[in-house]
Amino acid sequence: MTKTSRVEQSAVYGKEMSTYPLQALLDSRTVVEKDGYVSTGLLTHVEGEMLEIEMSEFKSFHLGDPVHLTLYSPVGIQRLQSTVIAKAEGSLAVLLPPKSLAGLEEKREANRIEVRLDGRLQPSVRANQAEGAADEEPPAVFKTKNVSLSGIGFETVHNVKLRIGAIVPAVVSMGFELSCHIEIVRSGTEGEFCFYGARFVELNELQARMLRAFLIREQVSNYYQAKERRKALARM
Repeated sequence: MTKTSRVEQSAVYGKEMSTYPLQALLDSRTVVEKDGYVSTGLLTHVEGEMLEIEMSEFKSFHLGDPVHLTLYSPVGIQRLQSTVIAKAEGSLAVLLPPKSLAGLEEKREANRIEVRLDGRLQPSVRANQAEGAADEEPPAVFKTKNVSLSGIGFETVHNVKLRIGAIVPAVVSMGFELSCHIEIVRSGTEGEFCFYGARFVELNELQARMLRAFLIREQVSNYYQAKERRKALARM
């Protein structure tokens, strides 16, 4: 996501309303409250549905704690209810719920998480394959390259060819079986593989909740692993 200090304007219900990217919140002094206990830190990372707050009193908070945040940011004072979703030495990660900050939701996009997951295209995919595809092709399996709330990027071997616009039944294994339909929106070739970008078609409420929970866990895990790697490199 591109960094910018510019505050954009958009008309909403006949009024001028400020909108801004997530990065406008970086380096905001942040007050974190729970059950009458108050501590202050600095917001140092913001992406997707996660905020990281560096603070010396991180040990006073625990996973799952509901917290109230007050952010003193360059785009104004922002307040929201959140939950502690991860801890590391010197910092907390908290949830950034959808539509939780005034002016933010207009600039927010589905966050793509790079993750390798097994998946398979159901047998009826053959009706959506490109013209000339052989009927005797083997079961269509794939590996994801990235996943978001809105769709997936995945790769298959060359003998599985899908046309743009095809709606395909698929199953993705992410600790649970996400059985869904995906619409192919782009394609390309990478070495011996075909790459496809697809959007989810009408996930139900339970599927959407489980997918969101999976993505938050992956995002937090990836972020803190990368942070530990940077620390290790700095010590070398």
